[in-house]
Amino acid sequence: MITYDPKNWIRILLDFPRSPVFRTLGLDVVGAGVYAALVVWVETDLIRVAVPLGPAFLSILGIILGLLLVFRTNTAYDRWWEGRRLWGQLVNLSRGLARQLSARLGAEPGVMERRQRYAELLSRFPAVFAAHLRLPRGSPGPHVPNAVLSALHHELRSDCVSGRLTPECSIAIAPLLQGFDDVLGGCERIRNTPIPFSYSSYIKQFVMLYALVMPFGLVREFGYGTVIACMFTFFATMGLELLATEIEEPFGTDINDLPLDTLTGIIARDAGLILAHPSDGIVPAPEPKRTA
Repeated sequence: MITYDPKNWIRILLDFPRSPVFRTLGLDVVGAGVYAALVVWVETDLIRVAVPLGPAFLSILGIILGLLLVFRTNTAYDRWWEGRRLWGQLVNLSRGLARQLSARLGAEPGVMERRQRYAELLSRFPAVFAAHLRLPRGSPGPHVPNAVLSALHHELRSDCVSGRLTPECSIAIAPLLQGFDDVLGGCERIRNTPIPFSYSSYIKQFVMLYALVMPFGLVREFGYGTVIACMFTFFATMGLELLATEIEEPFGTDINDLPLDTLTGIIARDAGLILAHPSDGIVPAPEPKRTA
């Protein structure tokens, strides 16, 4: 995921050559300009017969296309943001479970192995979960995140039976464990339910049709200025479609996908720190120095 300072808008503006949309559409925008120039040349210099399409017709098409693109980008961003919200929930669940276990296991001799085991499971789950979400849809094979959660349940059950954890502890921890399943199911729903193919393909076809028709509607009013207008319009409309396509699958490894590896590292660090210390990983602040 790209990190940047949203307040430094000049840096963002000057960094447009590195934009994935700009790099992807660069040649296509040039192609749209060449096509528009060809249409203008044919209508004004070659056969001098104007196609009876005016700006009013383009305005009607533009309104329809704008509504479709707004819905498209909002839907894609909702998928991206829900994925981020679910992974934020996973961070909170991991910290909460680690604190519950750290406080209830205590600091008795021989308990450190149990603490390390729970820290290992809590650190491993987000790693295998991220790898699971990045698998192709319908990929066969074992469900590793489920196996890790099952091992976590087994370890908790074992400690409850042995008396290391009280029955009240299992009641307090149960909602946290259910939260892991909720996050797992929510992310799998996003990954396994793509935008319907017919809808996505229709928008792309509409954008291309609009780009093909636009020069005929502008040539009589703008002349060769139609070339610039068509290039900018094609970049704007197709750019929104590509942007939506890029963020609607938030669990991949593209530069605008969610930082799953970073979040995995945060969970592993915090779980290990909390469970390593009976004080929940809180380091007391140093006493202020006394002055004479």
